[in-house]
Amino acid sequence: MLLAHGDADGFIPAERITAFKAALSEAGVDWEMDVYAGARHGFTNPDAGSFGMEALAYNEKADQRSWARMQAFFDEIFK
Repeated sequence: MLLAHGDADGFIPAERITAFKAALSEAGVDWEMDVYAGARHGFTNPDAGSFGMEALAYNEKADQRSWARMQAFFDEIFK
């Protein structure tokens, strides 16, 4: 499982991320997480800023990096 998370995501507290990772590990899930500096919730959605919520914002750099990372991940698992 590949997780992409914005470091500046104000919707998901750090404690929930820690608990989620622990639950995945306890369940034996093969997971990895990429965290993108300065990225808020919805960072891959170009329209994220149109909702008038400070916690939502598009981040082009994080979007491009996470897209490239997802493609590499798919290349790995779908060989």
